[in-house]
Amino acid sequence: MLDGRGHYLGNGFYNGHSLISVRLFTRTHESLDQALFDRRIAAADALRQELYPGSKHYRLCYGESDGLPGLIVDRYGDQLVVEIMSLGIDLRRELVVKALTDLLQPACIYERSDSYSRKLEGLHPSVNVLSGELNPEAVIEENGLKFAVDLEHGQKTGWFFDQRDNRLALRRHVRGKTVLDAFCHTGGFALNAAAGGATAVTGLDVSGPAVERARQNAALNGLDGTCTFQQADLMQALKHKVEAGERYDAVVLDPPAFAKNKKSVEPALAGYKEINLRAMKLLPPGGVLVSCSCSYHIEDELFRVMLVDAARDAGRQLQLLEFRHQAQDHPVLLAAKETQYLKCAVMRVV
Repeated sequence: MLDGRGHYLGNGFYNGHSLISVRLFTRTHESLDQALFDRRIAAADALRQELYPGSKHYRLCYGESDGLPGLIVDRYGDQLVVEIMSLGIDLRRELVVKALTDLLQPACIYERSDSYSRKLEGLHPSVNVLSGELNPEAVIEENGLKFAVDLEHGQKTGWFFDQRDNRLALRRHVRGKTVLDAFCHTGGFALNAAAGGATAVTGLDVSGPAVERARQNAALNGLDGTCTFQQADLMQALKHKVEAGERYDAVVLDPPAFAKNKKSVEPALAGYKEINLRAMKLLPPGGVLVSCSCSYHIEDELFRVMLVDAARDAGRQLQLLEFRHQAQDHPVLLAAKETQYLKCAVMRVV
């Protein structure tokens, strides 16, 4: 690829059907061959082993941040789940499979390429076993806890590795406290709260299967005496709890992405404001609010302003204790701000 003056810029994949016309792979004259995939996947895995020594459960490859635009690989022990979101990688999936096989000799490589982003690339969904035999029921270890994961039908690739470090950070804020984990999914934050010494944890989620999985995960860790889970529409549930005068010492909000694109930013901010306002009303002075957003269209400053607006309308003030992002196995590429998408504000409500 050359610029207008004929200067070499690098090698990349072109897709005229995508909003991202070119995905740059290298600024040198490297060939986009098996050797390149071998090197980059090995380097990506080496970084994760450095970050989480001895772990076999992590995001192995995070697209652009690991020099492989459009490729996600999550490791679940001896099984790998791959998500391909770009045409260039889609046409070279055999190179990906070989690199992963040679590096880790996995029992299975399973493709879960069914996200909306494939449509934007002009690609159809692709869900199938690329090598080996899938065992859809995996058990991972994270922060000293065990979680049963459904690789075949679970959200994304089966687990949200991006909140790993934030779930661990929650522990230092909840000892001896009652906790509400809204949008609890399969119990990631809830179980970490219990492991951190919370006296009682309530988890709510709209998905019946997720709630049942959360109960199983609590029992798996011997925390079912501390954690209870209920299926509920979160908007209505938060409203009813406020009206009933319920109180918690800490509330965790980890909703799905409200802003799927730039056009949905304004209504998404209204949704975030509503749930945060209601959460603040459930907290006494000195209570802890952990508020997250995984919408990369909601940038840090927009998120901060939304929280300030919600606090003002709730008649409260917020003291920011920590402002966090995604786990280290989702490294941020500074030249691509979209790779920093997760926001996690840990606040004291006064």
